[in-house]
Order: sequence, then C-alpha cells, then structure tokens
Amino acid sequence: MGIWENVLLAIAGLRANRMRALLTMLGIIIGISAVITISTLGSVMQSFISGAFSDLVTMDSINVYSTQKPDPARNYYLEEDDYSIECINDMADRFSDDISAYAISAGTASGTVSDGKKSRNINIKGVNEYGIKADSFKMLKGRNVSAEDIEKYRQVCVISNRQAKTLFGSVDNALGKTFTAYVKSDNKSSTMRDYTIIGIYEYKMPAIISMLVGGRQDNDWNSDVYAPYSTICRETNTEVRFYYFTVYAKDANKAPEVAQKIKEYFDETFYANNDSYMCYTEANSQQLDQINNVLNIVKIVMSVIAAISLLVGGIGVMNIMLVSVTERTREIGVRKALGAPNSAIRIQFIVESVIICLIGGIIGITIGVSMGMIASIIAKATIAPPIFTVIVAMGFSMLIGVFFGYYPANKAAKLDPIEALRYE
Repeated sequence: MGIWENVLLAIAGLRANRMRALLTMLGIIIGISAVITISTLGSVMQSFISGAFSDLVTMDSINVYSTQKPDPARNYYLEEDDYSIECINDMADRFSDDISAYAISAGTASGTVSDGKKSRNINIKGVNEYGIKADSFKMLKGRNVSAEDIEKYRQVCVISNRQAKTLFGSVDNALGKTFTAYVKSDNKSSTMRDYTIIGIYEYKMPAIISMLVGGRQDNDWNSDVYAPYSTICRETNTEVRFYYFTVYAKDANKAPEVAQKIKEYFDETFYANNDSYMCYTEANSQQLDQINNVLNIVKIVMSVIAAISLLVGGIGVMNIMLVSVTERTREIGVRKALGAPNSAIRIQFIVESVIICLIGGIIGITIGVSMGMIASIIAKATIAPPIFTVIVAMGFSMLIGVFFGYYPANKAAKLDPIEALRYE
C-alpha cells in the first residue's frame, strides 16, 4: 500500500470518528494558535513601544548624566559634581565632527500664567536653542529660543498650541503677546514676571502617556513653557549647572560609539579629580535595544509556555492511536496474514497520526493568524504574523505526529498475526 492509499485510509478513519478526532486535535490546535498569537502580540508590542519611544526621543540622541562612582569617597552631593556650561562647550568643540548639537535644561520653575481673564498652572523650563528638539516637539509659528536670547537674559518664551488656544483663543492670536507668570523659585518665593511669546510649538501627547490617561487631550493637560535657561536661572536664583543634558550625533548609527567617547573625555578631564562622581552616557538606540531584548525574552518564554500544550496534545494523539490499534487488532491481523510487512503496518499508523496533527496544525494556524491580525487592528499596528513562527509551528506539529505516532505504530507492526486474528 502506497503513501497516498495510507492518507486516504487515515482520512476515512477520521471521518468515521469525527468527535474523537476533533478532541484529539484540540491540544494541537490550542498550542499552535497560542504560539502564533503570542508571537504576533509580541511583535505588535515591540512596534508600539518602538513608536512610543520614538515619540519621546530620537535615535541620534545621547543622554549624558552625572552619577556616583562605584566606591564614592562621599555620599553627599555638591554643585561642582554637575556639568558647567564651560565644560559642555569644551566637549562640543572637541567632538564637533561627531555631534551636531546639544540640548540643555536648567532652572525649571512652576507658576501660574494669566492674561487677565484666564489662568492656568504651568512648568517653565529653562533651555538652550535645542531644548524643544530634546522633547521631540516641532515649531508651528514664530521662532525658537536663540543663543542671543540666552546671552541677553531676554524675557521671552515658547508655548504650546494648546496653551495658546486656552489663553488667547488661537495660535495666531498668541504670537507676540505678553502674559504674566507668577513664578515660584526653589526657595518657594514667588515673583511676577512678564514673558513675550516668540514661538508656538505643537504639543503631541506621547503614545505611552496617552494610553495611561485614556487618550485624554483636554486643555487642562500641563504642557511646558520654554524660556532661555539664563533667564530662568536668574529668576529662580539657581546655579547654571547641569546634572543631565542631551547630545545629538551626526550619524545615528555611531551614537553608541560617540557616547563612549564623551564618557571617556569627561572622566579624563572634568571628573579627573572628582573622588565621588563620574560621567555616565547612554545612546537612546541602546535603550531601545535593551527594551527589545527584554520583550524578545518575554515573548520566547510565553511561547514556550504555550508550546507545552503541544506536548499535551501530542500525548493525546499517542493515547488515541493506542486505542485505535486496540480497536483494529483484527484488521492488522488480516493484513499481516495476507502478507503485509511490518513496515507497511507501521507507516499506516504513523501517517494517520501525522494527518491528525497536520489538520490540527492548519486549524491552529488559521485561528492564531486571525487572532494576531485582530490584535494588530486593535493596536493600530500593521503587523503580520511572523512567517518563521508559522513555519516552525507547522513543522513542530508534523514532528509531534511522527514522534507520538511511532510508538503505537510500532506496537501495531509487532503484533503476532495469529494472536491478532483471535482478538475479539
């Protein structure tokens, strides 16, 4: 009997016992559909997090911090542990071929904005001309804070389009207007300051924050006001020092390499005589790689857990095949009496086991792909189920058919024909 005849015989046997066959396939169906669904959900999650991360930062950016050494001589913090504007400028000159800009923020203050009719709470960030770039916002109207604004301590600011609409009715009306801010400094004193609006940026709520607040985009959301850092530091009586700043590499692919150069430079110069603090740098592309690595591990672990049901399904297949051998003992005896070799009997039952797993695998793939596509649509991410996962799942299903079908098939092939014919 050829392979095709064995396939037809296996299909006929499944039709004769539809319910038993379906229950046998159930473990295979659940296992494969779960593996594909989890793998697709992992890809959707990676896509969402990568997109959300890109909303917050750019891949050419490098974060530079001041951090304690592993064995610091002191456990308290001094102002000189932070970066000075002079040392940052020296670094920028040193690596002018590698970096395009740096963004700094200092003198953050809170206050209340009022135009005489409406008011709202605000955060004022003292920045240089690249401060808005660091927060991944783009300008809609007017101009950004300039180096001249910083040098001359100008009372100017850039506000969001939502603040403009709240205070002045529209973006166009806000540009060039002056508002009063009651600024609270670090020592809790409050001073009244007038700021002239020189630019409007587009506020876009980061995807992660939007998810946490349910997508709420009302005018009460607290977006930042940007002003020259020199002005804010003067008004809040704070030292012009920087615990943290952002550097932008000219080549995003070389950002990790540039980050290491900057760390070595600061450790050998600015922190050379500091016994407690040192420089720490990290490219945002490295952070994204770390996040993706964690997500991949989670996805693999979840897929392995889901695949356990395939093992259970395989045991179910073996159990049913053993029952099938018992039920068809006389049939096996007749075939062997007519001259069928052991290999033919063995192949017959292995093919039947493979057919069960093959059909279960196809159904499981269909369900898994469908659920993955539904999840992609809900998450608004065009992620197709990973082809490699589908192929591996199908191959694994076939392997289960052979592996767990071999023992019952081999048992059937070794039956004594006389004893088989006498079996009732």
